[in-house]
Amino acid sequence: MPKTIPPRRLAALAALSLAACATPGPVVEVTQLVGPCGFDVASLGFSGDALTQARCLLRPVATGGLLSQQPADLPPSLAALIGQPVGDLKALLRRYLARQHIGDAAVGGSLDTPLSHARDDDPEAPPARYFVLHDTSVPWLGDATAFPADDDPALNDLRRFAGPDAVAHVFVNRRGETLLGHDLRVPWRATQLENRLVGVASRGLFLHVELAQPRRRDPAGSARNDLVAPVPGFTDAQYAQMALLYAAASARRGDWLVPAFHAAIDEGIAGAHDDPQHFEIARFADALECLRETLAR
Repeated sequence: MPKTIPPRRLAALAALSLAACATPGPVVEVTQLVGPCGFDVASLGFSGDALTQARCLLRPVATGGLLSQQPADLPPSLAALIGQPVGDLKALLRRYLARQHIGDAAVGGSLDTPLSHARDDDPEAPPARYFVLHDTSVPWLGDATAFPADDDPALNDLRRFAGPDAVAHVFVNRRGETLLGHDLRVPWRATQLENRLVGVASRGLFLHVELAQPRRRDPAGSARNDLVAPVPGFTDAQYAQMALLYAAASARRGDWLVPAFHAAIDEGIAGAHDDPQHFEIARFADALECLRETLAR
């Protein structure tokens, strides 16, 4: 299904922000699994073990939000981590961040603070488990014939995403710079699954990372479509920062989180988006392995 046109995309983001900070309502009673990956409201998780879930939630996203019907073929280095204990990762990260003079905001908050919990931070509910990858789909460049350079200042301006109702926990621009929308301690919702189907029970279960990615109009589509994304979709700096964020969030939980694509979480739900476009799992896995090797030195 074509992705929401840019002006409506901004309106949708605003609506999700308001929904996320609204007074919690009752937990939705669902008697069946939701979506192709089988989200169960009772257990607050998708079907299968952590690795099975990741293979469903990381299926490649094609133009227009179409997802492969086959489980994702994950790199062995990433598959070996998902759902497993992190070991001494927190101590290694703490040392690395100090040496590199990287502040807490760049990794979603302090490593000493726990992650949010589901059911609007109910301490008896499970802690955040899903590391959700989005792309911003802005700026929209209309009928431009080329994308700007990745170091373009306007392209990398994160201030447009700032504010108390920021739609995600963390934003990462093309240079790998970050904006903290909300500490990973803060329960937040940013998908149709969370806001329209599951309700407050899901608030705090998902962590949301928006990756800056411009879009252009597909001449074969509608007048205001934003179907065309750059190839490659993301930069080395973005993959490196994603790896650091994923490691930091996993260290705070105690086991490696389940990474997921926004499009896969919302698959089959009206108003679902098509992001992230052109995300390369192999490059993410390589960046994560590079980080782990660096931490071990």
